[in-house]
Amino acid sequence: MGAQIEMRLIRHGFYPRGGGRIEVDIAPGKLAPIDCIERGALRSVSATALFAALAYNIAEREIATARKLLLDWPEDTFAVRQLPDEQGPGNVLLLEAAFEHATEIVTGFGKLGVSAESLAKTAGQRMAGFLASHAFAGPYLADQLLLPFALAGGGSFTTVKPSQHALTARDIIERFTGQRWVFQQQPGGCHLVR
Repeated sequence: MGAQIEMRLIRHGFYPRGGGRIEVDIAPGKLAPIDCIERGALRSVSATALFAALAYNIAEREIATARKLLLDWPEDTFAVRQLPDEQGPGNVLLLEAAFEHATEIVTGFGKLGVSAESLAKTAGQRMAGFLASHAFAGPYLADQLLLPFALAGGGSFTTVKPSQHALTARDIIERFTGQRWVFQQQPGGCHLVR
């Protein structure tokens, strides 16, 4: 769209304590509209259970459940990664699907009272649903794309069923800018946003 952005993960953080840190360098530029309609061919997938200051078997159970839901993913794409105890306690399951033109990451954050299996089932079903569509962006990315697209003065992208966050962002953008962003359902369940 025109800005040059560089990001670095400095430290992981977990819900609810937080503590994560990223650094972002932005060289601003005039934003230009772009169209993000096709995500392209699937290039790679991965499932990583990250944890700190918790029992190893929590991450193992998340991965085992994800494997049951993502049957066509190769065995070597599933991994467990232990982080230093001082970054915890916490756990997260990251499911990533990299395409030619986009990468979708579905995240399941651990929290008290939610089993590893339940967390992984929810994340796995979300990823399976996204993979079954032809959308460029998942529901959480879609609500984040609306503002930069509005600031660029246009463009379009495809997404799955819009979330309430996306619909709220659309309404707020219209109030501030006068731009009316429309979600048009397409064959196959995708929505074209323009």
